Amino acid sequence: MVQLPFDNRQYSLNLVPARDLITLQSGFGVHRLGLRFDLTATGDYPKNAVHQLSGEAWVRDLPGVQGWLGTLHTEGPAVARDFKTTLTVYLSINEEQLRRLEKDRAGRDLQLTVDFRAVALGGDLTWPAAEDQGIVMIPHSEWGKALAQIELGAYVDVLVPITLVEGRATAAKRLREAKQAIQNGQFEHAVTLSRGSLDAVRDSYAHDAAYRTAVGKKAKERNQVERWAMVIQAAYDLFSGAPHDDPGTTEHFTWPRADAVAAVAIASGLLARLED
Repeated sequence: MVQLPFDNRQYSLNLVPARDLITLQSGFGVHRLGLRFDLTATGDYPKNAVHQLSGEAWVRDLPGVQGWLGTLHTEGPAVARDFKTTLTVYLSINEEQLRRLEKDRAGRDLQLTVDFRAVALGGDLTWPAAEDQGIVMIPHSEWGKALAQIELGAYVDVLVPITLVEGRATAAKRLREAKQAIQNGQFEHAVTLSRGSLDAVRDSYAHDAAYRTAVGKKAKERNQVERWAMVIQAAYDLFSGAPHDDPGTTEHFTWPRADAVAAVAIASGLLARLED
């Protein structure tokens, strides 16, 4: 929370990140990022007092991207009331900044440090200005969806349904662990977990029979079931290179973050498909 005290804390303006936190509007090379805050006042707040808010935003806890992001501004003065209102502050952000953020964020939540300054417009305050600093956490999923809206990215969210089928429940657990492994930089482990989750897919129907039939046919002669069997087996064979170090082959495999993300996405999609 950001707390802006006036005249020795006779009253304060309070800013808390709203549930629907961000908007991102497309522009010509420069885009408009909006951050929504719930605005309240505490203390002896002057009736209908108007304040002008401004600030700065800084990138926080991203290797290689520590620094100033831009200036925050509002479309007009702010008035706090007896009840909670919503205030949006805006920041211009260009495409090069977005590319750098995406590269170094690497799937993590985006954290910003915000420095706010408020000036009381009118009244008889001895010192009509207040400042404070706060932290804004933008979840990875919310940021990804915002980028997709301005066509600078595509966010794909695959929900693996809750199930009582033991093998599938175990597979879903492995995928959750794989996502956490990616956040921790354990990319090979994430691929290994993705490979383990495919056991439930391969055991879910007559995969072996479909695969044996498929490999004996030309690609264009395979039916839909056989083509899915080829996809499933190919993913399983590829991901098996993570837990195994076979001389001359898989011992030389490397697994960067992009491979780990792809492995989790493929396994998630194949597992979710079982519910249909």
